Amino acid sequence: MNMNKKLRHVYRNGLLIAVMLFGFAGQSFAAEHVASGSEEDREELKLEFEDSDEAAWAVESIGKMKSRNVLAGYADGSFRPNQAVTRVEAVVTAVRLMGLEEEAKTKPVSAKLQFKDAASIEKNFKWAKGYIMVALEQGLFDTSDSVLQPDKPATRLWVAGLLVKALGLEKEALATMTVVPDFKDADDIAAGSVGYVNLAVENGIVSGYPDGSFKPGKNVTRAEMAALLVRTGDQLLEQAGAITVTGTITAIDFNGTSNPATTVTDAVYAGNGGSEESYGTITVESYNGDSFTYKIAAALAVPFQKRFIPASQLLVGDAVSVTADGDVVVEASFIDKALVDESTAGITKFELELKSTDGADTSIEYKNEKGRVSAEIVMKADGKKKKLKGDEAAAVVGGLLEASAITPDMTEEEITGQVLAAQELELDQVRELKLEIKFSNGEKIEIEFENDDEDDDNDESDERSDKRTNKKS
Repeated sequence: MNMNKKLRHVYRNGLLIAVMLFGFAGQSFAAEHVASGSEEDREELKLEFEDSDEAAWAVESIGKMKSRNVLAGYADGSFRPNQAVTRVEAVVTAVRLMGLEEEAKTKPVSAKLQFKDAASIEKNFKWAKGYIMVALEQGLFDTSDSVLQPDKPATRLWVAGLLVKALGLEKEALATMTVVPDFKDADDIAAGSVGYVNLAVENGIVSGYPDGSFKPGKNVTRAEMAALLVRTGDQLLEQAGAITVTGTITAIDFNGTSNPATTVTDAVYAGNGGSEESYGTITVESYNGDSFTYKIAAALAVPFQKRFIPASQLLVGDAVSVTADGDVVVEASFIDKALVDESTAGITKFELELKSTDGADTSIEYKNEKGRVSAEIVMKADGKKKKLKGDEAAAVVGGLLEASAITPDMTEEEITGQVLAAQELELDQVRELKLEIKFSNGEKIEIEFENDDEDDDNDESDERSDKRTNKKS
């Protein structure tokens, strides 16, 4: 298939990925979203600091981490969101996020640290020694670290490494040490940190700047640290087996249900729906049409229109995203219904890497989380590379999803066929395909396909490798 044919790949809504990228990348196809007009009077949880508005974009992340006892403010009631986070602060919050604070508190204060600046730590940060010891035991430092420099501002590069290690992904990071990150300042990333940056980006913990840079030496602010911790916490939950369901509340009731059994995420969420909380039940119908009923703490902090409410203030008919470990909700978010497009709401994540037999490569990343849609499309063909992001990319991918009409009850073969059909591609025109989809009912499907045929016209035996996995949470 040549480039001209690729330019004719039309989706149902009339948008062209290739034409958008190679011909009209400057044209805006942004969808109009009507702001929510809801003025419902619901009880509010006070989770903001007196200066949280100094980083208004991070208020929700700061509040989430405060509600989980991961972040704390200063004695004067401030949070100082735009102040650089120090290395010792970053370490302490990472240990808390991992649910290991109680372990840190049991460490003997008389224990000796092997850092060359141990005397400074002992004098000025004795309160943090237990956290540092746990961090050492959990492998959060490099084996070559001889000093901590606890009061030194933590850079983006340093924090990326710390959080990847907190996720236990050091082995995966080491495997990507020779993969050059796709940033224009990649040469500024230390060779021994390349894999950690790759894994941090791959797992959605950090991203680059609009100018294509990563800025590895830039200091991380306390507000930015809150956002990075939220993203890392989401990954920890997924690792623990938690699933996220997005849809509409069809029933909710709080009648003093007894506390559920302890789960693997209890430690991570200590203080947010702890042992003394009263529990109720919530039923959510996902945008895929199936219903789920969970226990939920009445006092669970729920982001709601730039503030927080307790879960007991949620109502039937609310659009929500709930993350559950077993049968217990550990996180919930209110979604503005004005931002929900039900034609595509059944898919919360769509990632596609497609290499066609004519040498063209297409990469698509799409997320629809809590009513917020983000997307990026990268296409390489005939020596050219074009990238589309934001509303334009979201509109194109939305058209692809609508045309594909993918549902979680389809087989891998059916899903692959639908995705390719939406692009007017046949399977024998694909050299390699990697596809990951998450649905609003919590299911996750991963598909990998490799076509080993080098010359279909001259080799009738057609040796083909079809590697597919299906992981449903």
